[in-house]
Amino acid sequence: MRVYSLHTITDGKWSVRLTIRESTDFTHQYESRPDLRALVDTHYNESPERLAKLILDTVMHCEAVEVNLLCGPGIYMERA
Repeated sequence: MRVYSLHTITDGKWSVRLTIRESTDFTHQYESRPDLRALVDTHYNESPERLAKLILDTVMHCEAVEVNLLCGPGIYMERA
């Protein structure tokens, strides 16, 4: 069985949702999420494809990311 945690950030332009793989003995507890706000703010004017690739490359154990413009289309990327 694979266990994933989901993390979502929404700001004025982007809605970003991360899927992070957890260990099989994972128990839900309230922990701080990865510091995505600073990453999204730094790359605010990038394209959705570039932002998704940066997040996949930067966030440890991130298996998939979904980046949506609040007023348009989005993109979904998975680690191969």
